[in-house]
Amino acid sequence: MGCGSSSQVENVVPAPKAAAEPARPATAANGAAVTRATCGDENPVIATTMDELNVDYTIIRLLLLGAAESGKTTLLEQIRLLYKQNYSDAEFTHRKAFIYNNILISIRKLIERMQETGTAYENPDNARYAGKIMAEEDTQFSCFTMDVADAIQRVWRDGAVQKLYERRSEINLNDSSKYFLENLASINRLDFTPSPRDLIMSYVPTVGVQNVIFSVENRVFQLFDIGGQRIDRRKWATMYDGIDAILFCIAVSEYNQTMIEDPEANRLQDSLTLLEKISNEPKFKSTPLLLFLNEIDVFREKLPLMPLEDSLPEYKGNSADDGLDFIEGLAKKAMEGRDESLRRIYRTCAIDTEAMSKILENVFRTVLKVV
Repeated sequence: MGCGSSSQVENVVPAPKAAAEPARPATAANGAAVTRATCGDENPVIATTMDELNVDYTIIRLLLLGAAESGKTTLLEQIRLLYKQNYSDAEFTHRKAFIYNNILISIRKLIERMQETGTAYENPDNARYAGKIMAEEDTQFSCFTMDVADAIQRVWRDGAVQKLYERRSEINLNDSSKYFLENLASINRLDFTPSPRDLIMSYVPTVGVQNVIFSVENRVFQLFDIGGQRIDRRKWATMYDGIDAILFCIAVSEYNQTMIEDPEANRLQDSLTLLEKISNEPKFKSTPLLLFLNEIDVFREKLPLMPLEDSLPEYKGNSADDGLDFIEGLAKKAMEGRDESLRRIYRTCAIDTEAMSKILENVFRTVLKVV
């Protein structure tokens, strides 16, 4: 199995100032096939048969922004699954490749950290298995051989490695690593097809501009997602025209982490600076801004090990809820120039499908009320 670039969300409608690519037809919320229609004089839109859904073809455009690894991709996957968007065979192939490669990257990061800190394995034999893993090729886009899969599982289950994983933010280890490492036996098969849960948990960095079409309460939404790394942020301004609402993600769990592009820059502070910039953007003066304070589950898990006050000395609270209140206060300050009627804040765990379905329902109803 080979691996291409990051899996693409179906470009069923041309993005502003970005070329559309061929894709499989999307489906609407009821699963009906989508057909081509016209929205106004300028915008071609893929829409469900009007007789079936009585769809209002006035498209509502949403812009999904946030720093890299803030949970934007997971949020987009939740929307695709909740609103019945199909995945192409190519997307499944690419996603499988990313899952296998991320497993290899994750276990190697843990092994390298063990070596850097001089930490001994609880089972001395696992040092030999770790050596076998490190001797493998740098990339892995298909199933592991049985002996390599066995080595990965042995190293992962070592008590010393488990303790190291608890401090995974120190080595920038993706939060989904545990899920895939613990499910390696079921994943490491030639006939493996990612489940909806696998798709939610897998991290695939956004490349370029992705967009997805879906229908809520007989209104058509188009959501644009742009990469959040610094090099990608130059493209953000090209998407500012014609946007009806902004969804902005901040990973609150990154309060003690630094950026890959700039090891001196704190990730949370970077996200708050971005939020302030977007909130004060003249083109968005009358545009609703819906903020997702994401990864609250990881935040609660890591707070006892890594106190918030070590990264934010002005914080004086005593609990995870106090910490979340404090960070929400910082976010409100970043948006203080914005009318309160044009901002909403949600505390989210983007991988929790049940909770996100309720939150997204509220989000889209809020947007429908103000656009």
